[in-house]
Amino acid sequence: MISAGFIAIGTEILLGNIYDTTTNFLAKKLKEIGVVLQKSVAVRDDVSSIVGALKYCEDTDIVFLSGGLGPTDDDITREACAEYLGTKLIFDEALWSKIKLYFNRINRKIAESNKKQATTFAGAESIDNLNGTAPGIFYKKEKTLYFLLPGPPRENIPMVNSFVVNKLSQMNMIKGSFFEKIFRLYNIGESDIADIFKDIKFDGFDIGYYFNKEGWVEIHITGMFENQEKVDLISLPVVRKVIDIFNKNGIFWTEDKPLSSIAYSLLKNKNLTISFAESMTGGSLSGDMVSNPGVSEFFKGSVVAYTNEIKTKLLGVKSETLTKFGSVSPQTAEEMVKGLKPIFNTNIAASITGVAASESESDDKPVGLVYFGFIFENETIVKRENFTGSRERIIQRAKNYVFIEILKRYLF
Repeated sequence: MISAGFIAIGTEILLGNIYDTTTNFLAKKLKEIGVVLQKSVAVRDDVSSIVGALKYCEDTDIVFLSGGLGPTDDDITREACAEYLGTKLIFDEALWSKIKLYFNRINRKIAESNKKQATTFAGAESIDNLNGTAPGIFYKKEKTLYFLLPGPPRENIPMVNSFVVNKLSQMNMIKGSFFEKIFRLYNIGESDIADIFKDIKFDGFDIGYYFNKEGWVEIHITGMFENQEKVDLISLPVVRKVIDIFNKNGIFWTEDKPLSSIAYSLLKNKNLTISFAESMTGGSLSGDMVSNPGVSEFFKGSVVAYTNEIKTKLLGVKSETLTKFGSVSPQTAEEMVKGLKPIFNTNIAASITGVAASESESDDKPVGLVYFGFIFENETIVKRENFTGSRERIIQRAKNYVFIEILKRYLF
């Protein structure tokens, strides 16, 4: 198995000022082509730190570095690599011409300091940057390959997708075909999944399960095989077996899409219409739904009734209900959805009311308490859930719950 190391360079990463998203992207991309990201480290803009990271990764076949290829004094990745590799930096006139052409194209004046970006190693190959001024560098020393990439994802992602993948293919370092199938399960915990799989083994496959912060568990089934033909042959019975297991144990889906998109596909396939009455979610449930192009045929509209006054005026929630039971109650959720139904006359109507932050009405209504009202055709259902986490997470999980209930009703 080909192994790789990744070094994210930038003091700003370690100060928490920017996110390192390249590690995640690179791990996924390498996985697709049969390369294992074995090590990953972030270091400051400091020569000794970068050299130390290169030593840490020296037992891998490929080393990726991102960041520190700019024109400023603290962009020292080239210098640190030259010191570690025992090579010299040279000025490349052809590279300088390309950089000047880029500046002309974007109608910007080029500074003398940008000449630094035209320095490279003797014997290295430059990697064109279509979205920035910092070219990448490819260098091979003995059996190890080094890819120096700019830090911004909009610059390094195209380099990886094109140059890196092509170079590894040319050097016969892409071995086999990778298989991954992800099952996302709701209403079942990690411990339950562990019990289900404790006596089940699939030769050649690894099984991992992880709790997703959105409220479900993901099962990842992965394996590396000689070619795609073998992947198709071996993986099919495994997938069928897992589907058989989860048909009995939980609600699952395999598409790597937002739940709103999966729900939209369901509405479209079954020719169903839907509407929402939102309180605590403030219209964001509707926002998730309308993110799907063409949804207007199935999503008829919503009422955002954040205050009790609007709940009464637009949805017909009784004042005595709000006084006696409060806005966060099963009674209010039910009256909200019953008031919604005649407004839009949809096949499915759903309401949400809950406590997402600290302004709870009473001690018996803690943060995270949410009531849902559903009308499926002419059947009314009220449900209660208690979610934990931040305000944003509670709201997101409440929205997911609505979509899950729709999937449960019509898909499983």
